[in-house]
Amino acid sequence: MILVLLGTFVAVFKRPLIEIERLCIEGIINEEVVVQSGYTTFDESMHLKLTPFFSPQELTTLHLKARLVITHAGTGSIMNAIRFKKKTIAIARLAKHDEHVDDQQMEILEEFAHRGYILPWRESDDISIVLAKAEQFEPAKFNSGNSKIINYITAYIDKIK
Repeated sequence: MILVLLGTFVAVFKRPLIEIERLCIEGIINEEVVVQSGYTTFDESMHLKLTPFFSPQELTTLHLKARLVITHAGTGSIMNAIRFKKKTIAIARLAKHDEHVDDQQMEILEEFAHRGYILPWRESDDISIVLAKAEQFEPAKFNSGNSKIINYITAYIDKIK
């Protein structure tokens, strides 16, 4: 099963759905595709199972069941996929398509891709090629950096005592 997460931002985000639907029609994707669509409607789909919002428990169940996660490049959605150790493809919402107020998701996409945690799906990329790469993709082990932050804060507190 492929889990698709479009995020909860109020702007419509149809670009990934159009491409995923096309791949289903062409037979390139031939498994269940479950979509948390947020505020995006996509009535023209015959292959995608769209639900606006799932509860946290439902999302956990879907993450556990998913073979692959395709998500908008929001930090929360990417981090959940990483936490569940899922192969993840991320696509940024872009301001030029009125999908977001700015292009901050591009920075998030590039940073997580650079670190090897996700596969990026950039606007110029053919999703079928990205999907093929996902078959062999092994995400890098996530390193949160929490210990560095804790050590920094502890050292600072120790200095001011």
